[in-house]
Amino acid sequence: MKLVMTSLLTWQIISIVSLIVGVYLFGFAPLLLGNTFSKAHLSLLSAFSGGVLIGTTFLHLFPEVSESAAKFRCTAGIDSSYPVGELLICVGLIAVMIIENMAAEYEHVAHQIQLQTRMDEEEDESAALFDPHQKPHHGHSHGHSHDGPGHDHVSHFTMSEELGWGAYILVVALSIHSILEGIAIGLADTVEDLITLFLSVIIHEVCLAFALGLKLFADKHTIKQFVVSLSIFVISCPVGIGIGMVVVRHFTDDTLTQVVFVLKALATGTFVQVTFLEIVAPEFAHRYINQLYKMAMLTFGMIFISLVMYSLHEFPHTDFCKELIVTAEGL
Repeated sequence: MKLVMTSLLTWQIISIVSLIVGVYLFGFAPLLLGNTFSKAHLSLLSAFSGGVLIGTTFLHLFPEVSESAAKFRCTAGIDSSYPVGELLICVGLIAVMIIENMAAEYEHVAHQIQLQTRMDEEEDESAALFDPHQKPHHGHSHGHSHDGPGHDHVSHFTMSEELGWGAYILVVALSIHSILEGIAIGLADTVEDLITLFLSVIIHEVCLAFALGLKLFADKHTIKQFVVSLSIFVISCPVGIGIGMVVVRHFTDDTLTQVVFVLKALATGTFVQVTFLEIVAPEFAHRYINQLYKMAMLTFGMIFISLVMYSLHEFPHTDFCKELIVTAEGL
């Protein structure tokens, strides 16, 4: 038994190291190779990553929420067919939209105040230095004042386009999802189960890391923001493994089931928001390249992640209640 636990711990450590290295490599790929791509190439890659996220949302996250909802009903003794999981997905979706719009409005108001303060200071300086013999200087100041509102309009448009909240929301959604997948690895009782889970998770993680890196690069975040955002995502799965190995074992199965269900559903809601409103819709709003090419890449991305999941036989068990009943009858 001790030998088995030692082997299990060794594989868990290997899983953590492999995840960190693999996710970093794929996450940094868009940054390292981005300058060699044209806007058309980036547009196609963005459409591909959108397809990967669509496939992940509908073929991986939604079934997982349904499975978790079935477990939640059984463990909580709820005899109702009300779609609680779907409700929590909507809550996650709307909550993220509210937060994003509040943040954007705050940025806009702060920018307006900063611009007005700068214009007032320049007017005060112009009044203090006013001299009838210095008409060119006065004209320059007056011209700047007229340019202010126009400059404000352009700046607001640029700022609203480049806030990049979608990338940060994607980081949060991916991190929550990665923590939950890491917990599953940390809870594995055999080396065989751990390796199977690890192969499934790492393929998902590197695909999602590439999509995240591409989103960060497309939103023109600074190197520091890129590294910090990617690092948060990178460490989330190892943190989940650690939680599964240590912390979660102190919770009852029922409590763990309920917590995981709520987190999965809320994270899925954020996935839906980011996938469709932050990646797919903006990508098809411009025409750097023929829209049909982008549709082809989006479809290819969805097919790619679908085949990955099929090859890993990753389909959740929806007969959890029946399994509990059979187990209880056997006892």
